[in-house]
Amino acid sequence: MRWAEIAIEAGNDAVDAVGQCLSTCGCGGFELREKDDQTTVVGYLPVDDRLELRLGELQELLEGLPAFGIESASTEITLRTVEEEDWANAWKAYFKPIRLGERLIVTPPWETPELKPDDVVVVIDPGMAFGTGSHPTTQLCLEALERRVKPGDRVADIGTGSGILSIAAVKLGAGLVEACDIDPLAVKITRENAVVNNVVFNCEETMPEGEFDIVVANILADVILGLRQELFDLLRPGGTLIASGIINTRGQDVADGLAAQGFTHEETHNSGEWVAVIARKPESA
Repeated sequence: MRWAEIAIEAGNDAVDAVGQCLSTCGCGGFELREKDDQTTVVGYLPVDDRLELRLGELQELLEGLPAFGIESASTEITLRTVEEEDWANAWKAYFKPIRLGERLIVTPPWETPELKPDDVVVVIDPGMAFGTGSHPTTQLCLEALERRVKPGDRVADIGTGSGILSIAAVKLGAGLVEACDIDPLAVKITRENAVVNNVVFNCEETMPEGEFDIVVANILADVILGLRQELFDLLRPGGTLIASGIINTRGQDVADGLAAQGFTHEETHNSGEWVAVIARKPESA
């Protein structure tokens, strides 16, 4: 089979949005290529009779991003045709094991990283995932989970993507993990990645029910603000929200919006142009 390699230039605040546009049009994942301070978001679609329609849909989605405040995504689509073997190997050139925090190792399945005795290994295949550990917001969430997950904790992962945060939470000792994503393909991929990592948790297209010790939401600032009531309700009194996918210019907006919902702001962590906001539901709530 031949594949169309689709490349779109994007500013840091637009990378996730462009990736979502690609996934909406049928790409099973996306990779980031960085050169000379420019990021290119790359995805793949099969060359078949649906390609022209999908590219038209992608063009419309990209042109509509400014309406959501996302201005730095190019609307120019660069295409290149690759063969099956080249497509399969293209992912491997860009993904290597990543060490995060004190113990976390995120690795693709074809690598064998050097491990310390207490390392926690999360295996993610970037050729089939939305979230590989390479993006700063994912790293911020993983590091926050490592600091905060205690044995037996109940964790909810909202907008799970590849399942990387849910898998890490289980391996860090969470007693129960519930994941959700509105994209059915992401749900499918998360379940597959759970099997690869030999962990068990539930993943659905609907929001989980019950109360949780930790809720992690690595999505977008406006989505987090739109879900702040639901996120508040998901937490037990005293529970912690880890919110990311937030460009640093929106960090204060998110912190203020969460405070208006009743959250107590605890910390804001930065990585380049991205932030993670850590907030707590009051014990009295």
